[in-house]
Amino acid sequence: MISKYYNKFEIISLLIITFWGLLKGEVTVFYIIYLFWFQEFIRIVVDFVFGLIRPKTIPEKILFAKSTFGSFFLQFVYFVFILILFGFILNWNDQDLILKNFQILMFQNWFFNSNLLIFFFQHIYFRSQADNSNLQLSIFRRRHIVLHISILLGAFIQMLIIPKFNIEGLWGSVLIISPFLLLRILIDRKGSFLIK
Repeated sequence: MISKYYNKFEIISLLIITFWGLLKGEVTVFYIIYLFWFQEFIRIVVDFVFGLIRPKTIPEKILFAKSTFGSFFLQFVYFVFILILFGFILNWNDQDLILKNFQILMFQNWFFNSNLLIFFFQHIYFRSQADNSNLQLSIFRRRHIVLHISILLGAFIQMLIIPKFNIEGLWGSVLIISPFLLLRILIDRKGSFLIK
């Protein structure tokens, strides 16, 4: 029951802050994909801490440590790819966009920071209330589907849609960002992806 309310609150807070950021012109494709990446990173760190608290045998601790290392390694690969491709290469001719992406990376975008902080405290609260007795950290988690599709969708939008239709302004930003938010909502509605 708690995961149901957790998912709803997570989505509502994500939508409110992101659309507010869109109105202020502070949301980019990099913002969204990097936010999804960072939320998964936070989820792994918090789950790891709560997993350590749970009593385990020595073999269980070794397996838990290995799967955690695998999760962090996969996140590192995603990070490098997202940073290089979406942070810089796809925006190379738009210095303003690169500057915005750099500000997001350096935590100088308060919409991005607010999303992260709210998510961080939400997930800690969720884990403190949930039954963590079967908590496992698999190397590839279902939330990685969001990252995979977001990366492919982001590359498609930035390489083909934006140049072809010359999308600019608020409604252009809404059109570009909406598929990512819809993807996130659709996947979250399929059930809780927090434990697996």
